Amino acid sequence: MLAGIVTACSQSLVSTDYDASLCEELSMRIERRDSLSQDDYARMIGQNEAILKYLVEQTKKISEEPDSVRGASWRLLTAEPEYLERFGYMFTIGSALYSAQLDGMLDKNNLKNYEKLDKYNDELIEYTDR
Repeated sequence: MLAGIVTACSQSLVSTDYDASLCEELSMRIERRDSLSQDDYARMIGQNEAILKYLVEQTKKISEEPDSVRGASWRLLTAEPEYLERFGYMFTIGSALYSAQLDGMLDKNNLKNYEKLDKYNDELIEYTDR
């Protein structure tokens, strides 16, 4: 029972606020092929969620613009350093999470939290298709 409480408490400490230095640290560990703990995967899921929220927000804004300016807005967004940084981390961290999920490396809680990220992907598709 104590293990369940500790696990539940540790899950609540995972931030879903974007942290560039944490993303950099995690990305470096992924690229070096360091071993990753369940806490690392939890932090990766939290950062991936933060990045996906940002992308959904930006995509929604652009999707609500008139067709005549939407293309220019996309070009401006994709040239912004903040976008490029987050997108790069999303690719690295997201790919590692996908592989971990396929390889059965995520524990029950991380798998559940990783699967919850699908809602952001669905929103991205919805706004992109507008």
